[in-house]
Amino acid sequence: MHSRALIAAALVLAGVAAGPTPARAATSLPTMRSGHGITVTAERRVDARRIDLTVTTTAVAGSHQVYVLLPEHYRPAERYPVLYLLHGALDTPGSWLTDGDAENITAGRPLITVIPDGGLKGWYTDWAHPRGAAPQRWETFHVDQLIPFVDDNLNTIASRRGRAIAGLSMGGFGAMRYAARHPGLFAYAASFSGALDLLDPAVRATIVAEELGVVPNSGPPAAADAIFGSPLIGLDGGYRAASPVRNVASLRGMGLAIYTGGGSITDPFSGIVESDLRGTARAMHRSLNAAGIPHFFDDYGDGRGYGPGRCDGNHDFGCWKNDLVNVLPRLMAAVSHPRGAQ
Repeated sequence: MHSRALIAAALVLAGVAAGPTPARAATSLPTMRSGHGITVTAERRVDARRIDLTVTTTAVAGSHQVYVLLPEHYRPAERYPVLYLLHGALDTPGSWLTDGDAENITAGRPLITVIPDGGLKGWYTDWAHPRGAAPQRWETFHVDQLIPFVDDNLNTIASRRGRAIAGLSMGGFGAMRYAARHPGLFAYAASFSGALDLLDPAVRATIVAEELGVVPNSGPPAAADAIFGSPLIGLDGGYRAASPVRNVASLRGMGLAIYTGGGSITDPFSGIVESDLRGTARAMHRSLNAAGIPHFFDDYGDGRGYGPGRCDGNHDFGCWKNDLVNVLPRLMAAVSHPRGAQ
């Protein structure tokens, strides 16, 4: 949900609305070993913090990128919390580095950041009916394979208090979905412009558009029931079961943050998408309030006065960078730290 083409497809089907600063040369970065169903096929050490991995997995067809950002002065004797940072639809994990400035934003914090491939339309779920595209088990890849892979290869705090998850758009959905389904894994979860209600007509139309290949650059077409099952009302149990706004109870006791803009005319396309997703964020906010679950909610509207970057309230990295800047102190307060560092 991070492209104009996807926005246009959602409107058609719904009928209604719808790089980092160079660092010093790497010295003692860890070598990442295959395991837990993940095979490392290539490893590139970019700088003193960044490791670019190419992997295959038994859970998802094809080859995938996983980016790792280590803390500055990463020390084998220390243990660090991990942030899993998820990207949006029709996009790649590298966008968090090239457009999202994640390496600079996380600099100076005792935090490992892992940015995995979530697929052009993976939707952070094990697909219901992948058929010829199988395997498409994205949740299995991330939860059952990647997390233990990271814990085995890096000096992590390998417990709930040592993990957080956040993401934008499709990745905001993924962060809240994984947190709700696996509350024992994460101390904090954050959504930036997330698609938090799968019963929203434009959200569902977008998913179907991606499945059918209507959206340019959405990959090979699949059936309309491939990801969550049937999208038809009355037969849409998969959509209902996966919708974060309808599954908040297990988020109790976890640190939570929801960010949304209101859209603006500076970019009508991304403005339309953000305006619609704002409704899903507000629905999530109401659902959490009704359940008595504390959380941080920021509806920054058109972005005026919000954050250090140039945010106009639209569905873009101008705002998502500010979301990441804003959430990091909250996130870091919720997780454990090496030797009490902040």
